[in-house]
Amino acid sequence: MPLFSTVLVVLQFVLIFLLAMPLNGFLPTDPFTAFGLALLLGGITLAIWAARCLRLVNFSVMPEPVSHGTLIRTGPYAYIRHPMYSAVLICAVGAVLAHGQWYRLLYLLVLAAVLYLKVRREEALLTQTYSDYANYQKETAAIIPFVY
Repeated sequence: MPLFSTVLVVLQFVLIFLLAMPLNGFLPTDPFTAFGLALLLGGITLAIWAARCLRLVNFSVMPEPVSHGTLIRTGPYAYIRHPMYSAVLICAVGAVLAHGQWYRLLYLLVLAAVLYLKVRREEALLTQTYSDYANYQKETAAIIPFVY
């Protein structure tokens, strides 16, 4: 397991923890908290949908493709290549808004940078692994539909 990939995954989970904790006490008392909670629920829904389409056989937190995996292009993967990363970012924005502590925005920005590096690494490896991945890249956005 490459060290760089391991560092990216560890950073990703540390930042998710910093953004999410503590999860208790979220009562939508203002529009930011309510919108943040809606984003959290939306992100979790997207993650579940993506995980169901991905199936356990293809799932890995590492950017390296799993051996004997297949390229999934259904469900959210028909619109974005990395819906799990999209879900993480949606939840992270939701956590920043729901917590109302703006220093967490720094965690969000670092998390976005870490995920960007993971996407770059993963894309290079997926292009080597799947002959039709370059076409898939042309047809779908990486994380944000119609944007990136």
